[in-house]
Amino acid sequence: MTGRWFRHCLYTLHILVIVNIFFFIFVYHRLISHESKSKKDNVESSSCTIPQFKPWDPTIGKLIHIPPVYRCPTDKKQLIDVINYTQLKINQTVNQTLYKGKITHCVYYAIGRNPDEKYFRDYTYTLSKQPILIQNGITDEIQDADYVLTRCYDNPTILFDGNIFCGQNCTKDRQSTTIRTISTTTMKGRKPVIQSDKPVQEYVHTLMRLKKRPFSYEEWIRPTTQTWWENPIQTKIMPPSILFIILDAVSDLQARRALPQTLAYLEKKGLYSFNRHSVVGDGTFDNIVPLFFGKYAKDLLIPNVNDSRYTFEIQETKGQGKKKVTIKKTVHYPGPYDNHSFIIKNFSKKFNYTTFFSEEWKESAFYNLKNGFHEQPTDYYLRPFWLSIYDSLSYNKFWGNSNPKPCYLNNLLHRLSLDWLKQFLEVHSSTDQPKFGILKLNEMSHDYMERLFWIDSDLKTYFENFFDKGLLSNTIFILCGDHGHRQHPVRLTQMGSFEAKLPFFSMLLPDWFKQKFPKAIENLINNRKVLTSWWDVYETLVNILNMIEKPSIFHPLEVEWKSTTSGISLFHPIPNRDCTTAGIPEKFCPCSRSNPIDIETPIVKQVALYSVSYINDQKLKNHKHLCMKLELKSIIRADVEILPKIKHYRNNVTLGNFTHLYTVLFETQPSMAIFESNLLYDPLNKFIQLHSDMSRINLYRKSSACIQDRYELKSYCYCLAYHQSLNKTLSTITTKQLITRKPLNKITEVKNILQDKIKHLL
Repeated sequence: MTGRWFRHCLYTLHILVIVNIFFFIFVYHRLISHESKSKKDNVESSSCTIPQFKPWDPTIGKLIHIPPVYRCPTDKKQLIDVINYTQLKINQTVNQTLYKGKITHCVYYAIGRNPDEKYFRDYTYTLSKQPILIQNGITDEIQDADYVLTRCYDNPTILFDGNIFCGQNCTKDRQSTTIRTISTTTMKGRKPVIQSDKPVQEYVHTLMRLKKRPFSYEEWIRPTTQTWWENPIQTKIMPPSILFIILDAVSDLQARRALPQTLAYLEKKGLYSFNRHSVVGDGTFDNIVPLFFGKYAKDLLIPNVNDSRYTFEIQETKGQGKKKVTIKKTVHYPGPYDNHSFIIKNFSKKFNYTTFFSEEWKESAFYNLKNGFHEQPTDYYLRPFWLSIYDSLSYNKFWGNSNPKPCYLNNLLHRLSLDWLKQFLEVHSSTDQPKFGILKLNEMSHDYMERLFWIDSDLKTYFENFFDKGLLSNTIFILCGDHGHRQHPVRLTQMGSFEAKLPFFSMLLPDWFKQKFPKAIENLINNRKVLTSWWDVYETLVNILNMIEKPSIFHPLEVEWKSTTSGISLFHPIPNRDCTTAGIPEKFCPCSRSNPIDIETPIVKQVALYSVSYINDQKLKNHKHLCMKLELKSIIRADVEILPKIKHYRNNVTLGNFTHLYTVLFETQPSMAIFESNLLYDPLNKFIQLHSDMSRINLYRKSSACIQDRYELKSYCYCLAYHQSLNKTLSTITTKQLITRKPLNKITEVKNILQDKIKHLL
């Protein structure tokens, strides 16, 4: 009995075990199938995978060193105040406290745009021929200038003949023969200032006045077609203003790192941020042109062969030694940009928008190797203001951009831009005049990404002021970068590579706009989850323009709108798409599933050598007489992506079936240029093919100055003449000057110091 019972239990246990095994297999199979299906769905539903990084990822945290905020001198203060936006008044308190009441008189000159600028590059400005005396310490309203240069003196004989003010017409002999020219390069026709006549203070002020008649609501809604009565406007809504504040070289991650206070404040106001927003080109010009012109930058760089003002004769030297020959070469430069559709002009001409454009630096965007505008493009154009700032005595002179002492008298430079914006908004708040403005800040973000941390508190304070006063109540406000940082050590990391392609972009819309167009806002919110670019922002501006053109409809989704670029208005639904569909060149595409790979891997060196050969044999093949041959110095980083689909590519010789995409970061010599290259690889046939154009990571500065006719080659060319000049300069530096530490490592130290010196000069 006991044996039978035992066998029965054993048999039952056996059955249970088998059932459990089958159950486990069944459930496990279902789970695996479900998981696989989910993963497959996730991959297929998204046409673009962008790696997600945290702003303070450990890989870059150690590379960012935030210096203390630079403190401008507190013992310097403006002697002249601007009151009522149009009058100048001598500040007697400053005169007494800082100058012991010794200031005898002050004058001002009107600053203007130079109408005789030969090539329209806006590298010069004008001053009124005669200074105007500030009588009794205050001027009348100044209505004929946007900017003025003031000079204050403590010598009653300067600009006076006895008791008579004679300005520049004074004929009495000067005691000093030492001439100090305020500007030797940028100001045409400016008279030199005698050293003994140097003013106690020289300062550039901005003035503000209304330039256009008030906006007429009645004119705007006046019927323009026979069908006006069919759909009359329902409420009295004024066209919205549009304001761009562009922070140069600021990525989405960098904005979140450096501007936490500003973003937290604006997010409470309803700011929408887009962290999948991509560049469509390399630098500022390559992105600002699609944004505001709806064209590729290359479309604005077509040489002007029909205008002799854009034709230059340059000299090039070919050969070496006895075979050296100097030849003349004709070069046609592009420009101007007046005939291209700058969208801000459409708002101004069609609907009387008051417009402004400001960019701090002299050599950036429309002015760096480019020929700008013939006619002033906006109502308020701050180019002459910035040129005069850099010439005046209150600016710490510096040979390049990103001044180590970024002050104007006692203020950091970014405050000049924001103070001007404050003036502009305050003066125009008294009218319903719609506005379209572009304010670009360079100094605090472009060359040194850590400087952006300095202005977080300032930005928040200014925005609080703007909103508290209702200055942005009817404004579509866009705070953004133009591209990510490209020269900081962070750029050498994988995370930095993606940052460079993903600029900061955010929008803030008026409350009435969100209430009136909920579906458009729903689309905009959903579009934050998909790949967007500057093409989409341009089409959004066109969409807004179309709304204003049709006041009887005045709806972003109902007004007729057709995209003329690869972009889609952010008010309309944007589908999941890849870079090709979004109009983003492969070189700048942020979509990737790549993984790091050991730089010692043989294929990595092969693709790096291929890239260097491509530069020498393809890019510079017609400029070998000007540019030195480059060699591979080192490989910095490499990534590889297994392509989901085989790419078939035929060149002149071979057909490759490419399955791998390699990204390699490498340094060349003697130029010390750092490049990032994307290459396809066919492991079966051992074929390598460049996938997209290479990117230069570090600055070339003057090392490519010999290239005059091909702007796109400057990233690659290391001029032979520059190298020879550099070697000559370095050879004059004695070993005694270079060696300051232990004599044991003299050779190594000399080498390192020379390398650092070269890097500084490049």
